[in-house]
Amino acid sequence: MSGKKINYQFGGPIGALGVTLGCPLLAYTLYFVCNDSGCPSKSFLDAPLETLAAQWPGLDGVYSHQAFGYYCAWFFGIAALQFILPGRERYGVELSDKSRLKYKLNVLETFLMILTYLSFMTYREGLSWGLWTWIWDNYLYLMTASLVFATIVAFYTYISSFFTGELLAEHGNTGNPLYDWFIGRPLNPRIGSFDLKEFSELRPGMILWPVLNFSYLAHQYQTLGRVTDSMIIVNIFQFWYVIDSFINEPAVLTTMDIATDGFGFMLSFGDLCWLPFVYSLQGRYLAMHPVDLGLAGIAGILAVQGLGYWVFRGSNGEKNKFRTNPEDPSLKHLKYLETKSGSKLLITGWWGVARHINYLGDWIMAWAWCLPTGFRTPVTYFYVVYFAVLLIHRDRRDDEKCRAKYGADWDRYTKIVPYRILPGVY
Repeated sequence: MSGKKINYQFGGPIGALGVTLGCPLLAYTLYFVCNDSGCPSKSFLDAPLETLAAQWPGLDGVYSHQAFGYYCAWFFGIAALQFILPGRERYGVELSDKSRLKYKLNVLETFLMILTYLSFMTYREGLSWGLWTWIWDNYLYLMTASLVFATIVAFYTYISSFFTGELLAEHGNTGNPLYDWFIGRPLNPRIGSFDLKEFSELRPGMILWPVLNFSYLAHQYQTLGRVTDSMIIVNIFQFWYVIDSFINEPAVLTTMDIATDGFGFMLSFGDLCWLPFVYSLQGRYLAMHPVDLGLAGIAGILAVQGLGYWVFRGSNGEKNKFRTNPEDPSLKHLKYLETKSGSKLLITGWWGVARHINYLGDWIMAWAWCLPTGFRTPVTYFYVVYFAVLLIHRDRRDDEKCRAKYGADWDRYTKIVPYRILPGVY
């Protein structure tokens, strides 16, 4: 990298260290702050550091060899299903070396097989089935297991990238070990045909998310004797988000995560630990602090969810169809700007409204997931704030990448489509 200007993201090595330490710490803090005593409890509001210190159970209360073994079985079991179950072969986008990687897509089949087993056992044993109780009782152990596993995966992909001769990520080969380990040195680390990044993006963490949610529902039933409408809504909305992602699995091959980002701790931790355990905060809160919405509340939240999903799926579907089959008759009405590099940038339709209009739909749905928790605590709205920061940061990263790639064409494009995410505002 000598002689070449290093364009760091996330604040460079110091920022990478901050995110590496800060995000797991935040995940643990959310667990201890939001508990049976409150969310947060009065004792936390009076003396936050002392309360957290008193709640810390020590290493034995956070890490369990048994839970780590179960998590490994979960990860490798799902990996085995990818090979065993039938699937469809698709090619990813063209990479910088002009190659296109082949993927086997069958996450929906994998999920349906797991879902069938869980549904059958719950039907037979009821909501008091031991698995649901075990997940609730061992939540902290499972979160730590996923963190440890994600860290191991990040070290494996970083170290192996020096020996495999694989394609490296544009921003992950700076020569700074900490930064490259965090951001991801290899672009698409593989073991044979097994693509670690695409697998982690949609499978272990994403499938675990609705499983965790249902364990919260079961806990609420066991302690309250019924399941509230708010708990049902959170489970349905987030379940639908997950299964919709699975149905549209080919679309993930065109995303920034798969096409341009390296695979390091940032993505391994985000996919395997942060996503299932932090994104499911609303369900865990409702398991301890029930909320009844009523018909008016349900109708309002359904409207928010419907609006968000319409924007999110409509825009993503249009983009994916344009990238994979631009001659599709349904796209004839769309106009685009052709760049000197040969790429085509949509300037009408959904993508003429804002450069990342899909982010807006995603963020609106985030509100629908949090609103069922009511307004007794701001903690359950953490996801809305975090997600806004994430989407704005991702937009900035994408803008920087596109400006470097398209040059003057990008300036022309941004004048035609001036808004980034929220039309008329941002």
